[in-house]
Amino acid sequence: MSLRVLGRSISRVKVVDDDPVARKAMSFTVTDANLQALPDDGPLPELPRFVQETRGSVDAVVCDHRMKGTYATFDGAEAVANLYKAACPALLCTRWSRADIDSIRRFIPFIPSLISSDDINPDTIADGIAICIREFDNDPIPSRKPWRCLIRVESVEPEDRPPLFYVAIPGWDSKEILRLPLDLIPEKQRPMIKPGLRFYAKVNKGTETPDRLFLSDFEFPARG
Repeated sequence: MSLRVLGRSISRVKVVDDDPVARKAMSFTVTDANLQALPDDGPLPELPRFVQETRGSVDAVVCDHRMKGTYATFDGAEAVANLYKAACPALLCTRWSRADIDSIRRFIPFIPSLISSDDINPDTIADGIAICIREFDNDPIPSRKPWRCLIRVESVEPEDRPPLFYVAIPGWDSKEILRLPLDLIPEKQRPMIKPGLRFYAKVNKGTETPDRLFLSDFEFPARG
């Protein structure tokens, strides 16, 4: 029971979900992908320890986003992003990607495989793991490749919770206005975020789905 991707062998897959029924169902799907499912019944340790122990004991992770109660002190998007930074292939599987996009957005650069719960099957799991490993090998799929793009601030809503701002990205979609959490911007530059501001960022402009879009590597104009 294994998957071979770019010279890397994937066999043991941790399944992380606070719902025992969903965790069992996902484990069956992982097994159907010809992989060994290792469901984690929790409670999970604190995030740094979870990442360290996970990357040393399994080959990949399939993780739910919303985790309640005593199961975890962090959500799935944060877990998957930190596993990615540790070079451990991890898939975020959730039906909350659009509803929770304001909290997930800052992690999207580190989540190569975000799969809707309705689309989870053995093929999407295998493909998702392969997408992660391609990024580790500096070969992202077209919808994940970052490009330098102009960003124009259209509106700022600091009273929202979380504080939000709205931008146009002509290089991605000239007709679409994108909502972003203000904490996406480095703290020192947040006071600069005002209507009319133009700056640059790396954007995966090949994506057609707004909740898969990410911004990183911000470049702001010099202050006068």
